[in-house]
Parts: sequence; structure tokens; C-alpha cells
Amino acid sequence: MTAHAPHHKPEFSRLIAIEGIAPDKIRKETLSATAEEEAALAVRFGLRSLKKFSAELSIRRVPGGTAVRIEGSFRADLVQACVVSLQDVHGHVEGQFDTYFTEDAEQAREEISFTLDDDLDAAEMVHNGMIDLGEVVAQYLSLEIDPYPRAPGVSLAAQLQANGQPKKDNPFQALAALKDDKSQKGE
Repeated sequence: MTAHAPHHKPEFSRLIAIEGIAPDKIRKETLSATAEEEAALAVRFGLRSLKKFSAELSIRRVPGGTAVRIEGSFRADLVQACVVSLQDVHGHVEGQFDTYFTEDAEQAREEISFTLDDDLDAAEMVHNGMIDLGEVVAQYLSLEIDPYPRAPGVSLAAQLQANGQPKKDNPFQALAALKDDKSQKGE
């Protein structure tokens, strides 16, 4: 995730003021992208289409502190281009996340208990007293998208052969032939 505010207007923006997050309550939010937002996110992530993108979030202040914890889950249907055949590859993506935001990184280190595996700089910075929940969810969605989608049954070797390119020999086949040749000569 990025600690800096995006330089462009986010395609899927749902701002929430941290002032409105009560310290003793869990705030529930449900987000759903519009068709226009889904189309813009599809362009951003190099997808052919994105549909039914939604998320459920639980937002709360860390007890006794200023850090805000956001736990969420999301889901979306998407279509990508197969990296071999360029055919449509339909998929469904689901994910969960747990992240922190703060206006004061030093104080957040003290407020948030970390395990040895956690990054002490994991809390993202709040900008102008607002958190963009839509952008947070969009960033986590991007992490779940398959970077090399393949259509079922498609292989690069078969595609090259179908396009008239000769099949390359496996280098281990040449070694096996040498071994077989030695065996036949009795060496």
C-alpha cells in the first residue's frame, strides 16, 4: 500500500472523516462500485471488465489512541486477457485485509501492538483528516488479480505450434538420446 495520497483522482473514492470514528464503537460500512467506477478500475488494472465490486468494512479507533483500524473483505467478478491466447479469462476474486491509518506515525507505533513479523511502519498516513475507503479497497483488490491469467487448456507451446512455429526440442531429450546411444554401444 502507498503512504502517499494518489496524484490522480481515484476511480473508486469513498471518503470518511476520522473525526467521525468514535473510540468506543465499531463503524460498519458497505461499499459498492458503480458501473462507471468499475469501468475506470478495469482500465487502471488492465482488465477487460470488472463487475460486482463490493466490500464490507469494520472501522474503529485503536482503544486509547488516535490510530484507526480497518478490517475488510471484498469481492469482484472480472475478465482478463489470457497471456498466451488473448482469449477472455473470467474470474472471481475475494480477499480480506486488516490495515491501520494514523495522523501521527510515532504515536501509532506505541498504540498498535505488533508481532515480530509486522512492519513497524505499517500504519498509513491520514491526509487532511480523511481516509479514502474506496481507494484502500481498490489497492487490496489489485493485489488479488492474477498477473498472468491463462485460459483453461491453453499452453504456450501449443499456441506457437498452431501459429506455424516449430516446436523446440527439450534440452534434456538430447541428453537422454546420448545416454541411450551409450547404452546401445555397451559403454
